Amino acid sequence: MFKRFFSKKREIEIPEEIKSQEENQNVEEVIIEKVETEATENEAVENKESENEETKFEPNKIDWLINDSILTFIPRELYMHYWDSATEKNLQDPSWQNQGVFFWNNNEPFERKSLPEFFENYEKKLFVFNEVPDYISLVSAKAIPWFGMPGEGDKFCLRYDETPITIEEAHKLNIINYVKIVELNYDNLGILNDRDNYAFLFNPNEVQYQNQLFYLNGEKISLAELYQKKKLLVLAVE
Repeated sequence: MFKRFFSKKREIEIPEEIKSQEENQNVEEVIIEKVETEATENEAVENKESENEETKFEPNKIDWLINDSILTFIPRELYMHYWDSATEKNLQDPSWQNQGVFFWNNNEPFERKSLPEFFENYEKKLFVFNEVPDYISLVSAKAIPWFGMPGEGDKFCLRYDETPITIEEAHKLNIINYVKIVELNYDNLGILNDRDNYAFLFNPNEVQYQNQLFYLNGEKISLAELYQKKKLLVLAVE
């Protein structure tokens, strides 16, 4: 009887031991899987941080590339005008005039232009002047407060005598050139040697060039520092 009892009890205990071992094994597998997952996630984060560190744009790393660039320098102010192809050309329509006749300095704050808010959704076309003929005048006036805007921004246009010249006409006469700002990155540094399609631009009212050196606020400054401060731009030109 005792033999049968202990034998039966043993038969019950063995499955419990197996079950306990299986539970422990499952827990261990979960722990291992969690550790491996955390390790993988940590590795991914570290790789991403390493990748970001490697691709982070540092001007000092390309200083020599800029200094050795063959790009020409354009000492010009950068202008812009708005454009919406859906707007019908009409010299008497103020909405069209503010696209096809009037223009602004590129860094002029929008609220100083006294334009309707929807103008901010229009295309912004950048350009620089080549040379203005003697018979054409560049005139400017302060934008008056309008559309809930404070105004006081400088609003420009070109005129022949008292007749306004459209921006399209100025472009056809080669008075202006359209340009685009290009942000340097590690994939496009080759453009620094492509003077046929790209150029450096700086505003001569802010940056001075003397004896092959650049100065900002009276202090000598490197090209890379000018670029970092957005006082030197890389332009794609037509």
